[in-house]
Amino acid sequence: MRKFNLTSLLLIGLLMIGLAGCTSLPEPNVSKLKVMNHDKEKRYFNDKYGDMFHAQNGSIKIELIRPKSMKLEKTASNYVQSLQQSIEQEQLDVLQLSIDDYNRLSAAGFLLDIEPLVVRDHYNIDTIYPSITSFLREQGGGKLYGFAPTFQRQVIFYNIDLFDKYNIEPPHDGMTWQELVELAGRFPTDGDEQSKIYGGFTCFGLDKESPLRQLGLMIGFSMGLKAVNLDTMQVTMDTESWKQAYQQAQSALSTNAIHVGGYNTDEDFNEQQLFAVGRQAMLLDDPNYVYDVLNYIGEGKPFRVGMVVGPVDTSNREITRDLNLNNDYVYAIRANSSNVDAAWELLKFMQGDEVASKLARRPDNGIPSRMGQTSGYYGINLDGFYHLTSVPLSNYYDDPNDIIITDEFKGKYEEITYRELTQVEKSQKSLDEALQTIQRDAQVALDEAILARKVNGENGGGEPDNGMTTDMTINWDDFKTVPFK
Repeated sequence: MRKFNLTSLLLIGLLMIGLAGCTSLPEPNVSKLKVMNHDKEKRYFNDKYGDMFHAQNGSIKIELIRPKSMKLEKTASNYVQSLQQSIEQEQLDVLQLSIDDYNRLSAAGFLLDIEPLVVRDHYNIDTIYPSITSFLREQGGGKLYGFAPTFQRQVIFYNIDLFDKYNIEPPHDGMTWQELVELAGRFPTDGDEQSKIYGGFTCFGLDKESPLRQLGLMIGFSMGLKAVNLDTMQVTMDTESWKQAYQQAQSALSTNAIHVGGYNTDEDFNEQQLFAVGRQAMLLDDPNYVYDVLNYIGEGKPFRVGMVVGPVDTSNREITRDLNLNNDYVYAIRANSSNVDAAWELLKFMQGDEVASKLARRPDNGIPSRMGQTSGYYGINLDGFYHLTSVPLSNYYDDPNDIIITDEFKGKYEEITYRELTQVEKSQKSLDEALQTIQRDAQVALDEAILARKVNGENGGGEPDNGMTTDMTINWDDFKTVPFK
């Protein structure tokens, strides 16, 4: 009897083990997705996208990889090939690219055309800001190879209470620089330096050493003007268009309605920002500074702030030249990735409504390119970011990839323009004379730079470059510690 019980127990145990083996669930298939990442701490990507994606997609695990830098000059003939090799070595699936490398890699056939996937999944791209998709298609030779979930553009913020106080019609979308200058001039210019109200325009005031040069450049950029034409390798400053830009700047400065001062390290940071303390009617500046101003205002809520889009191109009031992806990335899929479906799921998520809604709470981290998700930022309606058509910021040197015009020439050019326009401000030269001198002296500097580069190239020299490390666009918000609200 005891033997029978022992045998029975053994049989039952074996049967239970067998049943357990038959009924156990198989391990779920987990895709491992290798994603290019430029941030050593990996917080930039995870804060924006990674943490949310992992929480909702347990079957896809993201591995962030920072590729090794390549000691290669971007002008070298094998730059794109070496960039590809660096990515291939790591077998990356999703690429985090600057707009320049998005352009290069798409032209080389290294990126996957995602349009068929959009069609296959009926993925809605109609509510992505059209200026973004148009620009990415243009850079991709007519095809869409990736998404840019965030962007920045320059807009005009204005003090609603100041405009009401002086009974002045506030700015509206589509104003030219000339109209904005005239609007700024409607504010009273009396009062001392501690109480005077200014019409505009920058956070700390134009550079007091050369305000004509700074404002003239701002106006010229809105007109799409260049300093150098790469087709002819000619400096382009002695032209009617540049003369018009600097004449407008001269006229604006003569009204005393434009704040001139510049940042002073010896004075209080916030008190120098006259828009922030309610003494400047309009604000038009680099977004990096502007959001600090808006945060300062929002915390104290001293006055109401409005926002409009502009300045527009004088030749087309539907266009502004302020689209900026320099602080944002384009995300694309490597053409020969073995994880296309998983990579596509990540791109769809990053460009989706949920992520856009989160990003909209902190526009200083980038404006979401997916429209319809913006919320009030300290009471400011951010829908205006999607008004009108925005084209890329004018490239001063007509050098889209920043690879032909040397840094040496740029330095000399800055010295020449500063020298000549300062003489105009001091009434030591006419504007015509200054532009002619800039044209002549800068052309000599350009010709010398071209010759030096040619000689260096023939001798195996050239300017050092760290490949992807130097090409990497650093997001200023990488250094912020304020979490999403």
